[in-house]
Amino acid sequence: MLADLGLFYCALFWGLSFPVMKVLVNYYPPCWLLFLRFSAGALLIYVFFYERINKSFMRVLKGGAIIGALLFIAIGTQTVGMNYIGGGRSAFISAIYVLLVPLIIWAVKKKFPGWVTLFAACLCVAGMYFLAGDEMSGGFNRGDFLTIICAFSFAVQIIAISHYAGNSDPIVLSFTEFVTLSVMAFISSLIFETRTELINMHTIYGLLFMIVFCTFGCYMIQICAQKYAKPSHASIIMSLESVFGLISSVLFLSEVVSFQMALGCALIFAAVLIAELEPLINHKNRG
Repeated sequence: MLADLGLFYCALFWGLSFPVMKVLVNYYPPCWLLFLRFSAGALLIYVFFYERINKSFMRVLKGGAIIGALLFIAIGTQTVGMNYIGGGRSAFISAIYVLLVPLIIWAVKKKFPGWVTLFAACLCVAGMYFLAGDEMSGGFNRGDFLTIICAFSFAVQIIAISHYAGNSDPIVLSFTEFVTLSVMAFISSLIFETRTELINMHTIYGLLFMIVFCTFGCYMIQICAQKYAKPSHASIIMSLESVFGLISSVLFLSEVVSFQMALGCALIFAAVLIAELEPLINHKNRG
């Protein structure tokens, strides 16, 4: 239950970050923004947990580096892909990771996730389709291709977290993930981006919100929670991010919600409820 609450926290604050990110991307190039977020997040983790990090950093270096690299690829391809497709379409294609997680586990580990999990994952993807609204029209383009890479990277990252968190200190694993992503973002920013200032003081509160709650808090809690939650179960709960993102956009950006989008939210909530009730459903079926 605590693991599920932690994942719910992640989905909530990632959703609340949508309107904040819409403001921040007007001031910072994507890779530089990632560097600011995750380098500051790594610093915060080290301040609070430096003894644990100094003790076991090298033991989790491989796992943290893999998780951090996968997250950077996922966020990077999603960001670049949005130059070619709309936000709703990007959100839907990215959300396919919810279905990819159990399918990849099934293919690699030969472990059937169960019909309840597959149904909940499909229901979640259907909900994301309705949330995307009218943006799903149009042919396949490079933005779709990049966002498919994003979805696959998110799926593999979630599976990798469950794999490495089981035998590692999740706090140190988070620190290593942050450091890896920061280095990759910094190098990419130097190569591909230009900027006129390091930090814009007009965005300091939004940036602090992203660093403290959505980066330091969320990504560290995700790894801690996935030490105890199945990856397919975790991915369904975290899909609530899109629902909270829509709600926060309505509250803070005055966006309008259509019936189709409300239906999408309802389907995602239903998928999460089914995932939460899966043990009870399976027990009744066996009975």
